[in-house]
Amino acid sequence: MADSARARREAIQQLAGLRGKLAAAEDRLSGAQAAMKRAEAAFDAASDNFINAEAALDAAREERARARQARYAARQAYERASIAADRLARRLRELSERLDGMT
Repeated sequence: MADSARARREAIQQLAGLRGKLAAAEDRLSGAQAAMKRAEAAFDAASDNFINAEAALDAAREERARARQARYAARQAYERASIAADRLARRLRELSERLDGMT
């Protein structure tokens, strides 16, 4: 009977110890779950920032492409205007020389 009572006490002590360990494990689980939710929220925010940054980068690339096209068109217009001005200057000189020759 004494052995039976001692075995019962030991089982009760083991049960109490296991209950304490279970409570501690559940506390750690709760903390880990809260940390996981914070990490997921941080990831979602970072993902949103990344998506916004990608959209801004795409918009900047499109703007740069439009600016490049405008620059090319402006350079072409400048070249045409320069050629036209050179031709007009040459015609002006030729006409001035003809007029000088007529006097």
